[in-house]
Amino acid sequence: MEQSPFKLTRRNWLRGLGTVGAALYLGRGTLSAQTSGAALPARPVDPERAILNLAGNENPFGPGREVVAEIMREAANSCRYPFREEIRLREEIAAIEGVKPAEIILGNGGDEVLSMIGATFGAPGKNLVVSDPGYLQCPDYAEHQGAHIRWIKHTASMHHDLAAMEEAIDADTSLVIVCNPDTPSGTKLAADTLRAFIDRVSLRCPLLVDEVYLELVGDDYRSETQTGWIKAGRPVMVLRSFSKMHALAGLRIGYAVTTQALAERLEKKRMSSLNYLGVAAARVSLRDTRFPAYSRRKIAEGRERFCALLDELKLPYTPSCANFVFHRTGIPIRKFQDIMREKGFFVGRPFTHYDEWVRISIGNELEMKRYAEAMRSVFAAPPPPASPAAS
Repeated sequence: MEQSPFKLTRRNWLRGLGTVGAALYLGRGTLSAQTSGAALPARPVDPERAILNLAGNENPFGPGREVVAEIMREAANSCRYPFREEIRLREEIAAIEGVKPAEIILGNGGDEVLSMIGATFGAPGKNLVVSDPGYLQCPDYAEHQGAHIRWIKHTASMHHDLAAMEEAIDADTSLVIVCNPDTPSGTKLAADTLRAFIDRVSLRCPLLVDEVYLELVGDDYRSETQTGWIKAGRPVMVLRSFSKMHALAGLRIGYAVTTQALAERLEKKRMSSLNYLGVAAARVSLRDTRFPAYSRRKIAEGRERFCALLDELKLPYTPSCANFVFHRTGIPIRKFQDIMREKGFFVGRPFTHYDEWVRISIGNELEMKRYAEAMRSVFAAPPPPASPAAS
Protein backbone atom coordinates (compact mmCIF):
# COMPACT_ATOMS: atom_id res chain seq x y z
CA MET A 1 0.00 0.00 0.00
CA GLU A 2 1.36 3.41 -0.95
CA GLN A 3 2.30 5.63 1.99
CA SER A 4 0.87 9.13 1.63
CA PRO A 5 3.58 11.80 1.42
CA PHE A 6 1.12 14.12 3.13
CA LYS A 7 0.70 12.12 6.31
CA LEU A 8 2.90 13.40 9.10
CA THR A 9 5.12 11.43 11.43
CA ARG A 10 4.93 12.60 15.04
CA ARG A 11 8.47 14.03 14.80
CA ASN A 12 7.81 15.96 11.59
CA TRP A 13 4.49 17.21 12.90
CA LEU A 14 6.03 18.63 16.07
CA ARG A 15 8.92 20.15 14.10
CA GLY A 16 6.39 22.09 12.02
CA LEU A 17 4.45 23.41 15.00
CA GLY A 18 7.14 25.54 16.62
CA THR A 19 7.78 25.75 20.35
CA VAL A 20 4.34 26.93 21.48
CA GLY A 21 2.35 24.58 19.27
CA ALA A 22 4.51 21.58 20.21
CA ALA A 23 4.19 22.33 23.91
CA LEU A 24 0.43 22.56 23.61
CA TYR A 25 0.27 19.33 21.63
CA LEU A 26 2.35 17.51 24.25
CA GLY A 27 0.20 18.84 27.11
CA ARG A 28 2.88 21.23 28.44
CA GLY A 29 1.34 24.53 27.33
CA THR A 30 1.08 27.38 29.84
CA LEU A 31 -1.30 29.73 28.02
CA SER A 32 -4.08 29.09 30.53
CA ALA A 33 -4.92 26.91 33.46
CA GLN A 34 -6.67 24.48 31.15
CA THR A 35 -3.69 24.01 28.83
CA SER A 36 -1.31 23.20 31.67
CA GLY A 37 -1.22 20.56 34.34
CA ALA A 38 -2.05 16.88 34.18
CA ALA A 39 -2.63 15.04 30.94
CA LEU A 40 -6.22 14.63 29.84
CA PRO A 41 -7.87 11.43 31.04
CA ALA A 42 -8.39 8.63 28.56
CA ARG A 43 -11.75 8.72 26.79
CA PRO A 44 -13.67 5.62 25.70
CA VAL A 45 -13.82 5.15 21.95
CA ASP A 46 -17.20 5.87 20.39
CA PRO A 47 -18.45 2.52 19.05
CA GLU A 48 -19.88 4.33 16.01
CA ARG A 49 -16.31 5.09 14.91
CA ALA A 50 -15.79 1.39 14.33
CA ILE A 51 -18.24 1.63 11.41
CA LEU A 52 -16.49 2.94 8.30
CA ASN A 53 -18.27 5.84 6.64
CA LEU A 54 -18.59 5.46 2.87
CA ALA A 55 -21.65 7.72 2.75
CA GLY A 56 -20.33 11.25 3.26
CA ASN A 57 -18.34 11.91 0.05
CA GLU A 58 -15.38 12.82 2.23
CA ASN A 59 -11.75 12.89 1.09
CA PRO A 60 -9.86 10.35 3.25
CA PHE A 61 -6.41 11.24 1.92
CA GLY A 62 -5.85 14.51 3.74
CA PRO A 63 -5.63 17.18 4.87
CA GLY A 64 -2.23 18.04 3.47
CA ARG A 65 0.85 18.18 5.69
CA GLU A 66 1.13 21.97 5.72
CA VAL A 67 -2.56 22.32 6.53
CA VAL A 68 -2.36 19.93 9.50
CA ALA A 69 0.67 21.79 10.84
CA GLU A 70 -1.20 25.10 10.52
CA ILE A 71 -4.20 23.71 12.41
CA MET A 72 -1.92 22.68 15.27
CA ARG A 73 -0.07 26.01 15.28
CA GLU A 74 -3.33 27.96 15.40
CA ALA A 75 -5.19 25.74 17.88
CA ALA A 76 -4.31 28.04 20.78
CA ASN A 77 -5.94 30.96 18.94
CA SER A 78 -9.26 29.18 18.48
CA CYS A 79 -10.58 31.20 21.42
CA ARG A 80 -10.80 34.08 18.94
CA TYR A 81 -13.35 34.94 16.28
CA PRO A 82 -11.73 34.99 12.82
CA PHE A 83 -12.98 38.41 11.75
CA ARG A 84 -9.63 39.66 10.38
CA GLU A 85 -8.66 36.25 9.02
CA GLU A 86 -12.01 35.93 7.23
CA ILE A 87 -11.30 39.16 5.36
CA ARG A 88 -7.93 37.79 4.23
CA LEU A 89 -9.50 34.48 3.15
CA ARG A 90 -12.12 36.28 1.07
CA GLU A 91 -9.40 38.36 -0.60
CA GLU A 92 -7.28 35.30 -1.34
CA ILE A 93 -10.21 33.37 -2.82
CA ALA A 94 -11.20 36.38 -4.93
CA ALA A 95 -7.67 36.61 -6.34
CA ILE A 96 -7.76 32.94 -7.37
CA GLU A 97 -11.25 33.21 -8.86
CA GLY A 98 -10.44 36.47 -10.67
CA VAL A 99 -13.25 38.45 -9.05
CA LYS A 100 -13.63 41.17 -6.41
CA PRO A 101 -13.71 40.24 -2.69
CA ALA A 102 -17.26 41.65 -2.57
CA GLU A 103 -18.24 38.90 -5.02
CA ILE A 104 -17.33 36.09 -2.59
CA ILE A 105 -19.75 34.68 0.00
CA LEU A 106 -18.25 32.52 2.78
CA GLY A 107 -20.12 30.00 4.90
CA ASN A 108 -19.76 27.17 7.38
CA GLY A 109 -19.37 24.59 4.66
CA GLY A 110 -21.22 24.63 1.38
CA ASP A 111 -24.36 23.74 3.32
CA GLU A 112 -24.64 27.15 4.95
CA VAL A 113 -24.17 28.90 1.62
CA LEU A 114 -26.85 26.65 0.11
CA SER A 115 -29.16 27.46 3.03
CA MET A 116 -28.58 31.19 2.53
CA ILE A 117 -29.45 30.83 -1.16
CA GLY A 118 -32.57 28.78 -0.38
CA ALA A 119 -33.73 31.32 2.20
CA THR A 120 -33.10 34.18 -0.25
CA PHE A 121 -34.92 32.75 -3.26
CA GLY A 122 -37.65 30.79 -1.52
CA ALA A 123 -40.95 32.64 -1.08
CA PRO A 124 -44.67 31.89 -1.38
CA GLY A 125 -45.76 31.93 -5.02
CA LYS A 126 -42.22 31.27 -6.27
CA ASN A 127 -40.79 28.04 -7.68
CA LEU A 128 -37.33 26.52 -8.03
CA VAL A 129 -36.36 24.20 -10.90
CA VAL A 130 -34.14 21.39 -9.64
CA SER A 131 -32.81 18.12 -11.07
CA ASP A 132 -34.25 15.00 -9.43
CA PRO A 133 -32.67 13.31 -7.54
CA GLY A 134 -30.24 15.80 -6.10
CA TYR A 135 -28.81 17.44 -3.00
CA LEU A 136 -31.63 18.73 -0.80
CA GLN A 137 -30.10 21.51 1.30
CA CYS A 138 -31.04 24.46 -0.91
CA PRO A 139 -34.47 23.29 -2.16
CA ASP A 140 -35.46 22.24 1.36
CA TYR A 141 -34.67 25.71 2.71
CA ALA A 142 -36.58 27.33 -0.14
CA GLU A 143 -39.55 25.06 0.50
CA HIS A 144 -39.54 26.06 4.17
CA GLN A 145 -39.94 29.66 2.99
CA GLY A 146 -43.06 28.70 1.02
CA ALA A 147 -41.59 28.09 -2.44
CA HIS A 148 -42.66 25.21 -4.68
CA ILE A 149 -39.97 22.85 -6.01
CA ARG A 150 -40.29 21.65 -9.60
CA TRP A 151 -38.33 18.42 -9.67
CA ILE A 152 -37.10 17.44 -13.14
CA LYS A 153 -36.11 13.79 -13.46
CA HIS A 154 -32.67 12.82 -14.76
CA THR A 155 -32.23 11.60 -18.31
CA ALA A 156 -31.82 7.85 -18.91
CA SER A 157 -28.03 8.35 -18.70
CA MET A 158 -28.48 10.03 -15.26
CA HIS A 159 -27.50 13.50 -16.49
CA HIS A 160 -29.44 16.70 -15.88
CA ASP A 161 -32.26 17.02 -18.39
CA LEU A 162 -31.48 20.62 -19.34
CA ALA A 163 -34.18 20.80 -22.01
CA ALA A 164 -36.90 19.77 -19.55
CA MET A 165 -35.51 22.11 -16.90
CA GLU A 166 -35.60 25.04 -19.28
CA GLU A 167 -39.14 24.19 -20.31
CA ALA A 168 -40.23 24.19 -16.63
CA ILE A 169 -39.14 27.82 -16.10
CA ASP A 170 -41.91 30.41 -15.97
CA ALA A 171 -42.46 33.95 -14.71
CA ASP A 172 -42.56 32.73 -11.09
CA THR A 173 -39.29 30.79 -11.22
CA SER A 174 -36.90 32.40 -8.74
CA LEU A 175 -33.97 30.01 -9.15
CA VAL A 176 -32.64 27.14 -11.27
CA ILE A 177 -30.15 24.73 -9.68
CA VAL A 178 -27.56 22.74 -11.63
CA CYS A 179 -25.07 20.45 -9.88
CA ASN A 180 -22.06 19.71 -12.08
CA PRO A 181 -20.70 17.11 -11.55
CA ASP A 182 -24.01 15.79 -10.31
CA THR A 183 -24.82 14.06 -7.06
CA PRO A 184 -25.76 11.24 -6.69
CA SER A 185 -24.80 10.12 -10.20
CA GLY A 186 -21.38 11.77 -10.53
CA THR A 187 -22.09 12.50 -14.20
CA LYS A 188 -20.82 15.73 -15.73
CA LEU A 189 -22.33 17.98 -18.38
CA ALA A 190 -20.15 19.16 -21.25
CA ALA A 191 -18.91 22.66 -20.47
CA ASP A 192 -20.14 24.15 -23.77
CA THR A 193 -23.58 22.58 -23.35
CA LEU A 194 -23.90 24.01 -19.86
CA ARG A 195 -22.63 27.43 -20.94
CA ALA A 196 -25.24 27.61 -23.70
CA PHE A 197 -27.95 26.70 -21.18
CA ILE A 198 -26.79 29.36 -18.71
CA ASP A 199 -26.55 31.96 -21.47
CA ARG A 200 -30.25 31.49 -22.23
CA VAL A 201 -31.62 30.87 -18.74
CA SER A 202 -29.72 33.61 -16.87
CA LEU A 203 -31.65 36.16 -18.95
CA ARG A 204 -34.84 34.82 -17.36
CA CYS A 205 -33.89 34.04 -13.74
CA PRO A 206 -30.91 33.47 -11.40
CA LEU A 207 -28.98 30.20 -11.45
CA LEU A 208 -27.02 28.26 -8.84
CA VAL A 209 -24.25 26.11 -10.32
CA ASP A 210 -23.01 23.71 -7.64
CA GLU A 211 -19.39 22.91 -8.53
CA VAL A 212 -18.21 21.37 -5.26
CA TYR A 213 -17.01 18.25 -7.12
CA LEU A 214 -15.60 19.98 -10.21
CA GLU A 215 -12.14 20.46 -8.69
CA LEU A 216 -11.79 16.67 -8.54
CA VAL A 217 -12.06 16.36 -12.33
CA GLY A 218 -8.46 17.41 -13.00
CA ASP A 219 -5.96 20.23 -13.07
CA ASP A 220 -7.80 21.85 -16.00
CA TYR A 221 -11.13 22.14 -14.18
CA ARG A 222 -10.85 25.92 -14.52
CA SER A 223 -11.64 25.52 -18.21
CA GLU A 224 -15.01 24.07 -17.21
CA THR A 225 -16.05 26.38 -14.39
CA GLN A 226 -18.95 28.77 -14.93
CA THR A 227 -17.55 31.71 -12.94
CA GLY A 228 -17.14 33.68 -16.16
CA TRP A 229 -20.82 34.56 -15.97
CA ILE A 230 -20.21 36.54 -12.79
CA LYS A 231 -17.66 38.69 -14.59
CA ALA A 232 -20.28 39.21 -17.32
CA GLY A 233 -22.73 40.46 -14.69
CA ARG A 234 -25.20 37.59 -15.06
CA PRO A 235 -27.22 36.47 -11.97
CA VAL A 236 -25.21 33.29 -11.44
CA MET A 237 -23.87 31.78 -8.20
CA VAL A 238 -21.08 29.18 -8.37
CA LEU A 239 -20.64 27.06 -5.25
CA ARG A 240 -17.34 25.58 -4.04
CA SER A 241 -16.27 23.80 -0.88
CA PHE A 242 -13.09 22.98 1.01
CA SER A 243 -14.66 19.66 2.02
CA LYS A 244 -13.84 17.63 -1.09
CA MET A 245 -10.50 18.18 -2.85
CA HIS A 246 -9.05 20.03 0.17
CA ALA A 247 -10.21 17.31 2.63
CA LEU A 248 -11.52 19.77 5.24
CA ALA A 249 -15.07 18.44 5.65
CA GLY A 250 -14.81 18.54 9.45
CA LEU A 251 -13.78 22.21 9.50
CA ARG A 252 -16.78 23.48 7.51
CA ILE A 253 -15.66 26.09 4.99
CA GLY A 254 -17.50 26.72 1.73
CA TYR A 255 -18.03 29.68 -0.55
CA ALA A 256 -19.91 31.00 -3.55
CA VAL A 257 -18.73 33.28 -6.33
CA THR A 258 -21.47 35.64 -7.47
CA THR A 259 -22.22 39.22 -8.43
CA GLN A 260 -21.91 41.90 -5.78
CA ALA A 261 -25.64 42.58 -5.97
CA LEU A 262 -26.51 38.94 -5.24
CA ALA A 263 -23.78 38.71 -2.59
CA GLU A 264 -25.36 41.60 -0.71
CA ARG A 265 -28.74 39.85 -0.79
CA LEU A 266 -27.27 36.60 0.44
CA GLU A 267 -25.34 38.26 3.28
CA LYS A 268 -28.65 39.32 4.80
CA LYS A 269 -29.44 35.62 5.31
CA ARG A 270 -26.15 34.74 7.00
CA MET A 271 -26.74 32.34 9.89
CA SER A 272 -23.41 32.17 11.72
CA SER A 273 -19.78 33.24 11.75
CA LEU A 274 -16.92 31.08 10.53
CA ASN A 275 -14.71 28.98 12.78
CA TYR A 276 -11.13 30.10 13.38
CA LEU A 277 -9.37 26.83 12.60
CA GLY A 278 -11.39 26.32 9.43
CA VAL A 279 -10.36 29.73 8.12
CA ALA A 280 -6.70 29.11 9.03
CA ALA A 281 -6.72 25.70 7.32
CA ALA A 282 -8.47 27.02 4.21
CA ARG A 283 -5.94 29.81 3.73
CA VAL A 284 -3.01 27.42 3.77
CA SER A 285 -4.86 24.91 1.62
CA LEU A 286 -5.35 27.54 -1.09
CA ARG A 287 -1.57 27.86 -1.39
CA ASP A 288 -0.94 24.12 -1.47
CA THR A 289 -0.29 22.79 -4.97
CA ARG A 290 1.02 19.31 -4.15
CA PHE A 291 -1.85 17.86 -2.13
CA PRO A 292 -4.64 18.62 -4.65
CA ALA A 293 -2.76 16.74 -7.38
CA TYR A 294 -2.11 13.82 -5.04
CA SER A 295 -5.72 13.88 -3.85
CA ARG A 296 -7.17 13.78 -7.37
CA ARG A 297 -4.90 10.91 -8.33
CA LYS A 298 -5.71 8.79 -5.29
CA ILE A 299 -9.45 9.33 -5.64
CA ALA A 300 -9.33 8.48 -9.35
CA GLU A 301 -7.34 5.31 -8.65
CA GLY A 302 -9.78 4.24 -5.93
CA ARG A 303 -12.76 4.95 -8.18
CA GLU A 304 -11.21 2.91 -10.98
CA ARG A 305 -10.59 -0.06 -8.68
CA PHE A 306 -14.13 0.12 -7.32
CA CYS A 307 -15.63 0.22 -10.81
CA ALA A 308 -13.55 -2.85 -11.69
CA LEU A 309 -15.12 -4.58 -8.70
CA LEU A 310 -18.60 -3.60 -9.91
CA ASP A 311 -17.74 -5.00 -13.35
CA GLU A 312 -16.64 -8.23 -11.69
CA LEU A 313 -19.93 -8.42 -9.79
CA LYS A 314 -21.92 -7.39 -12.88
CA LEU A 315 -23.50 -4.41 -11.12
CA PRO A 316 -24.39 -1.43 -13.36
CA TYR A 317 -22.98 1.97 -12.37
CA THR A 318 -22.79 5.53 -13.61
CA PRO A 319 -19.71 7.06 -15.31
CA SER A 320 -18.80 9.12 -12.26
CA CYS A 321 -16.02 11.70 -12.29
CA ALA A 322 -16.46 12.64 -8.61
CA ASN A 323 -15.28 11.01 -5.38
CA PHE A 324 -18.17 8.53 -5.32
CA VAL A 325 -19.87 5.98 -7.55
CA PHE A 326 -23.62 5.41 -7.90
CA HIS A 327 -24.43 1.77 -8.63
CA ARG A 328 -27.29 -0.68 -8.72
CA THR A 329 -27.57 -3.33 -6.01
CA GLY A 330 -30.87 -5.03 -6.88
CA ILE A 331 -31.69 -4.72 -3.16
CA PRO A 332 -34.01 -2.08 -1.66
CA ILE A 333 -31.77 0.66 -0.32
CA ARG A 334 -32.97 0.48 3.30
CA LYS A 335 -32.28 -3.24 3.38
CA PHE A 336 -28.88 -2.75 1.75
CA GLN A 337 -27.99 -0.10 4.35
CA ASP A 338 -28.83 -2.59 7.11
CA ILE A 339 -26.80 -5.35 5.46
CA MET A 340 -23.73 -3.17 5.10
CA ARG A 341 -24.02 -1.70 8.57
CA GLU A 342 -23.92 -5.23 9.95
CA LYS A 343 -20.69 -5.66 8.00
CA GLY A 344 -19.25 -2.43 9.40
CA PHE A 345 -20.08 0.22 6.77
CA PHE A 346 -22.29 3.26 6.38
CA VAL A 347 -23.42 3.60 2.75
CA GLY A 348 -25.34 6.30 0.86
CA ARG A 349 -28.87 7.48 1.58
CA PRO A 350 -31.99 6.75 -0.48
CA PHE A 351 -32.59 8.78 -3.65
CA THR A 352 -35.91 9.16 -5.43
CA HIS A 353 -36.51 6.90 -8.44
CA TYR A 354 -33.51 4.71 -7.51
CA ASP A 355 -34.64 2.51 -4.65
CA GLU A 356 -32.21 -0.28 -5.61
CA TRP A 357 -29.20 1.97 -6.19
CA VAL A 358 -26.61 3.22 -3.71
CA ARG A 359 -23.97 5.96 -3.69
CA ILE A 360 -20.59 4.83 -2.35
CA SER A 361 -17.87 7.31 -1.41
CA ILE A 362 -14.32 6.39 -2.34
CA GLY A 363 -12.41 5.60 0.85
CA ASN A 364 -8.72 4.94 1.32
CA GLU A 365 -7.09 1.73 0.11
CA LEU A 366 -7.67 -0.25 3.30
CA GLU A 367 -11.30 0.87 3.59
CA MET A 368 -12.04 -0.02 -0.02
CA LYS A 369 -10.29 -3.38 0.31
CA ARG A 370 -12.48 -4.22 3.31
CA TYR A 371 -15.55 -2.99 1.46
CA ALA A 372 -14.69 -5.13 -1.58
CA GLU A 373 -14.65 -8.19 0.69
CA ALA A 374 -18.06 -7.24 2.07
CA MET A 375 -19.43 -6.68 -1.44
CA ARG A 376 -18.22 -10.08 -2.63
CA SER A 377 -19.88 -11.75 0.34
CA VAL A 378 -23.22 -10.09 -0.55
CA PHE A 379 -23.09 -10.44 -4.34
CA ALA A 380 -21.63 -13.92 -4.74
CA ALA A 381 -24.68 -14.76 -6.86
CA PRO A 382 -25.70 -12.67 -9.92
CA PRO A 383 -28.03 -9.76 -9.05
CA PRO A 384 -31.73 -9.95 -9.96
CA PRO A 385 -33.02 -8.28 -13.15
CA ALA A 386 -33.29 -4.48 -13.18
CA SER A 387 -36.45 -3.15 -11.60
CA PRO A 388 -38.70 -0.63 -13.46
CA ALA A 389 -37.86 2.07 -10.88
CA ALA A 390 -34.25 2.06 -11.96
CA SER A 391 -35.01 2.63 -15.63
